[in-house]
Amino acid sequence: MLGKFNQYFWKGANILGNLKLAIVLLLGLAFCSALGTVIEQNQNISFYENNYPNSSPVLGFISSQFIFSFGLNNIYQNWWFTTLILLFATSLFSCTLVRQIPSLKMARLWQFYKKDKSLKKMGLNFDLQKRSISKFAFILKSDNYNVIQKGGFLYAYKGLPGKIGPIIVHASLIVILFGALLGNLSGFVSQELIPLGGIFHVQNVISSGSMSYIPQDFEGYVQDFKIAYNDEGSIDQFYSDLSILDTNGEQIKRKTIYVNEPLRYRGMVFYQTDWSIINLSINLDNKTEFQVPLKLINVKNEGKFWISSLSIDNSEQTGKNNILLVLEDLTGKALVYNNNQQLLGIVNVGDNFTINGHSVRITEILSSTGLQIKSDPGIPFVYFGFFLLMISIVISYMSYSQVWAIKKGKKLSISGRTNRAIYAFEQQMTKIVSTINNTNTAL
Repeated sequence: MLGKFNQYFWKGANILGNLKLAIVLLLGLAFCSALGTVIEQNQNISFYENNYPNSSPVLGFISSQFIFSFGLNNIYQNWWFTTLILLFATSLFSCTLVRQIPSLKMARLWQFYKKDKSLKKMGLNFDLQKRSISKFAFILKSDNYNVIQKGGFLYAYKGLPGKIGPIIVHASLIVILFGALLGNLSGFVSQELIPLGGIFHVQNVISSGSMSYIPQDFEGYVQDFKIAYNDEGSIDQFYSDLSILDTNGEQIKRKTIYVNEPLRYRGMVFYQTDWSIINLSINLDNKTEFQVPLKLINVKNEGKFWISSLSIDNSEQTGKNNILLVLEDLTGKALVYNNNQQLLGIVNVGDNFTINGHSVRITEILSSTGLQIKSDPGIPFVYFGFFLLMISIVISYMSYSQVWAIKKGKKLSISGRTNRAIYAFEQQMTKIVSTINNTNTAL
């Protein structure tokens, strides 16, 4: 029973460890990954219906129906992409078992040649007269070769770590693939828009794996939000002062985050991604205080604007004396327009202005911060895999060199080969042979 299992196991390993199959799987993964950068991922249904209409497909066949049918709107969490990763990882593991490890074992075996004609098949050959094989062995040892001598036969090698390099390459790729797969299955991405002073949980999840866990035993609190402007008046950076609170409201962690400087907590990363303006606080006639909501308007090539309609109406025609308040940023300036879209003036927060006999003052601009909360438990494995990959690249540059010698009578036949840096190896062997020729030791 065990024998049959071993037979089928090694047969399957030989099939999966085929180099051509591994290349096909790698190209398949590369193509799917590239496709995921071309077709926007994790967008809502209307986005694909508008950008990839069924009536006029892109390139004649890429329509929203085509995208949804094959799951191209969520490639990296799709079952067939996961299957490709598993197959490629299995192929690498199988190749390591059936090719790389046996090759390493062979490299450690003593490989004596007992006939001169066997040495002539090598790329580099020398024939010496009246030279000592023991002296040759001594010189090789002094050059860090591992030397085995049995009478008139000698075998030496060095650079064995160079044979380990390909195994580490495969291991590092498997670790990277495992990290990517773990991230796809267990990670999640959430986007939150929180007002200044607001408390939030991880709720608006835009993508998650089938095994994702969304923790709810903590809450976030936005202590402060501000924007830094450069000399030209454009935004230089925006900052959010965040606190992480436990279920009792006690602060666990606090940090001011900005773009490229996130807060990290329990495997989650809180990124600063966006901002917005949600309300204006208005004082009317120095008596009434109220808030008016703002609507975000994106104008192509012009940027973002926030608009609010404020009713200052004493007439019987409701809405006749409405004004529009337009904000472009958080600098504290607002543009005031009438119903005919005529600019009435520019006011600052705290300034009084009169509309239809009423004193109006903007007392506060209420902003919100946009956060992306991301959890990817596979990232440490991906980093470790790339670390191994860099080590394996360095190790792989080590040449694995082999040297043989046969002493028959007064003739010493020497041969050698290497898997890389052939010219350097030839120079080294020529120097060793010259050293033997110049020695007085003869046999």
